[in-house]
Amino acid sequence: MNSNTWYLMMIISILMAVLLFLNIAGYENAADARQVGVFVGLWAPTFGILGVRSQLNEK
Repeated sequence: MNSNTWYLMMIISILMAVLLFLNIAGYENAADARQVGVFVGLWAPTFGILGVRSQLNEK
């Protein structure tokens, strides 16, 4: 995968985390929605690191 794809996945995971944190998905318990939002939000740094690694390999 190229670096732009990893960066796009990073942005999507941030948006998903915000939507989950705001309980757009309709969880009955708000605490569950926040926990899932934090879990998905932790994917963003991983995708960012993979994007940087991919970008360095493209050079």
